[in-house]
Amino acid sequence: MLGLGLLADRGFGQQRDFDVAFEWYLQAASLGLAEAQFNVAIMLDAGLGRDRDVQEAQIWYTRAALRDHARAQYNLGLLYETGDGIASNPALAAYWFGKAAQTVPAAAQKEVTQVTETRTLAPPMVTFADVGASQVELVWDADVNASATHLVEVIETPQADGNYGAPILSVATVASGILDLDSLPTNNVMWRIVNLASDDTDYAADEWSGRAGIHPPRGRITLISDPAVKSMENAASVFASSLRNAGYWVQITDDLSKKSDNFYVSYGYASDQQLANAVAAFLPSTEQITPAKQLLRSMQPGEVVVNLGAFR
Repeated sequence: MLGLGLLADRGFGQQRDFDVAFEWYLQAASLGLAEAQFNVAIMLDAGLGRDRDVQEAQIWYTRAALRDHARAQYNLGLLYETGDGIASNPALAAYWFGKAAQTVPAAAQKEVTQVTETRTLAPPMVTFADVGASQVELVWDADVNASATHLVEVIETPQADGNYGAPILSVATVASGILDLDSLPTNNVMWRIVNLASDDTDYAADEWSGRAGIHPPRGRITLISDPAVKSMENAASVFASSLRNAGYWVQITDDLSKKSDNFYVSYGYASDQQLANAVAAFLPSTEQITPAKQLLRSMQPGEVVVNLGAFR
């Protein structure tokens, strides 16, 4: 397909035909061939045989760049540096120039002025998504003033009355896309991209996405229960049922190493404090127990942990 595209593109043994070339490139690009993805991006970026579409070119440059195509990484850096047809983003320009620098001499010579003011939190906008049994491939746009780090989460949907598990994929990156070729154990997954604060104290996330019929969680709540205490185990079961009926995903665990004696609800990010407080308000308490406490880097965004052992 790539070869046929090149023949039509360059006019070998025939008249040049950009439309035919583009269609062949596109077929090969859709199958994951980086060189074809780069050629599709070039034609869209230059407007060869079609109207110029820089936003679409950005997607194809990124997909090729994620597959280590150095010229695609360099061209993507140029788009982010100049803001020609897309919003400029010095941080992403510097990132992609850095990836291309070992192969493309011009990339190594680039010096991009970085944003120095305080970074904000802004949910990224996903522009391409392919999350399936064979791979996870995502491309997104990031606000120029947003914090540079993004967390990609892929989670498996639990059974109606079952425990949720650890994320299938949880990767932090400063790029504008991710490619993970590890196969997923199921198609019953949801995913989202989170913009993390530079100090890991807070986040801003886009909506959970997944196939039709899968409902995203309102939040994820882990209940730590001591199986040696039957009443605690029963209370955890009743509490979990109420939470699940309200749209939360729940995990009941007997991993007592996660508990603390001086508070009974913990959360990892400031945006989850409201959820933690709501859970704490639902539970009985005593003056000796701190209702909720933030523990940095201790859990996923949108997740709280309830230490039922604090009531003993």
